[in-house]
Amino acid sequence: MKRFLICAGFLLFSVLLTAQQDFKNEIIKILKSSELVIAGSTNVNKFNCEFDINKISGERTVQISEKDNTLYFKDFELHLEIDAFDCGNKRMNSDFQDLLVSEEFPEIVIFLNNAELISEEYAKAMISLEIAGHKRHYELPVHLDKNRFQGTLKINITDFQLEPPKKALGLIEVDEMIEVQFNLVVKN
Repeated sequence: MKRFLICAGFLLFSVLLTAQQDFKNEIIKILKSSELVIAGSTNVNKFNCEFDINKISGERTVQISEKDNTLYFKDFELHLEIDAFDCGNKRMNSDFQDLLVSEEFPEIVIFLNNAELISEEYAKAMISLEIAGHKRHYELPVHLDKNRFQGTLKINITDFQLEPPKKALGLIEVDEMIEVQFNLVVKN
């Protein structure tokens, strides 16, 4: 029995050791020509809140492992300060920050888990998005063009326990569906 346990333990250790992925460090730079916008609408008009890309531009070290046609990322996160979004005027900025409970949760965090190459022009990224302390997982189609990554993620803000605000005694209502539009230009 003791010999069986030793063999089983050795086998389990061997399987775990070979199942680990070898991550290597890559340095990437998010260029200032990148764009990230949260777009939404009300029953009256549309709005765009543009993120100050200077807050995330620059070099960063990313741990990457590749298997088949999939890149796996370890601890790759983008922290987006909510007060770095500009919705066009102070009142809309304030409403946007209130909606996202920025006093308690000052950041939106995007976690890139993996990306599967579908073709030379398209990839499928698995991401997690954390807003107001709630995390959701998404499959995100990404258009590839040299060093440019573009896409749009449609989300329902109620999935993050956020309630669409109503203004002007309820006459103006924000749609619960919003879009995160990105156009990231990177260099490595």
